[in-house]
Amino acid sequence: LVVGASYVAMECAGFLAGLGYDTTLMARSIFLRGFDQQMAEMIADYMQNHGTKVLRPAVPLAFSGTREGKKTVTWRNTETLEEFTEEFDTVLLAVGRRPITDGLRLDLAGVHYDPRDGKIPVVHERTNVPHIFALGDCIKGPWELTPVAIKVRVGCSCFDVDAWLFVFSRPLSLSPLVTGR
Repeated sequence: LVVGASYVAMECAGFLAGLGYDTTLMARSIFLRGFDQQMAEMIADYMQNHGTKVLRPAVPLAFSGTREGKKTVTWRNTETLEEFTEEFDTVLLAVGRRPITDGLRLDLAGVHYDPRDGKIPVVHERTNVPHIFALGDCIKGPWELTPVAIKVRVGCSCFDVDAWLFVFSRPLSLSPLVTGR
């Protein structure tokens, strides 16, 4: 079971299915939020037609282990509110991440950020402080994708930049998924 609807979740489900594993992808709502939805649906249809089972709209409610080492997942269809329980060999959570900007004291450098989610607004990777740039998971913008951030950083290596903010991420808590808050 892969839980999530991002490109990471869909890519992992796709390669696992391609390797011959029985693969299920659980998504709360739309696939590839922020991307062209016609293309996202075409990708999801392709995956289903090539062996990936899709549970949508669905959210996990509980996880537990069996004596045999399998994972028991209780989940809810968010349209019908029906609850189901299934066993899986493995559960991969690809539900997002939160940047670890707490403690960087961005305020002392004058860098604006959203204290609710730790994300930094940027324009072309530039923060509100002209000589400080940010990339990847810590930015608030349309391209919060790690491969894009790496490509941008490599492409910008010739510029005179005083500071790049490389901020690590931690997985998001599942509590909003489980409690529905």
